[in-house]
Amino acid sequence: MEAAEALAVVVRALRRRKGFTQENLITIDRSYWGRIERGEVNITIDVLIRLAALLEVEPASLILMATCLQSDEPLREGLKRLNKQLNRVSKDSVDQEMESLAQAGKLPPGRPVRSDAAQKAAEANRLNSEGVPVAEIAEALGLSKTTVRRYLKTSTSEQTYCE
Repeated sequence: MEAAEALAVVVRALRRRKGFTQENLITIDRSYWGRIERGEVNITIDVLIRLAALLEVEPASLILMATCLQSDEPLREGLKRLNKQLNRVSKDSVDQEMESLAQAGKLPPGRPVRSDAAQKAAEANRLNSEGVPVAEIAEALGLSKTTVRRYLKTSTSEQTYCE
């Protein structure tokens, strides 16, 4: 069973148990709701949150129920597994990191800077000054040629590196 199909079963079951019709849930277009309940669409997280609010459950509950159904796991076992994972997240202070990132505001685009980026940039510049081609620098440092070029470009105002 695909994830969208498993979620469809969960959404339909919750809607029916609550005694709602698709028409009662007017904040989501009825035809779109039908496609969700048939497992024909992969929904966004925003739609998942709206669905959960309409069905009066947490979004995480919808996902847990769907993944348990998909893997043929009893919900009780899924809850135990989730509880262990959440305890691990707390123990590893991931929750504090999340709070810190959220307080910092909008995250910058792209990947986070690698901890050894400054060292690799310096080494790329040194090798470049010795006339080593970009492809060889990339291979030596375990980087892509694009990353090497970016390191060289940011450290010199003109592109004088060896291709």
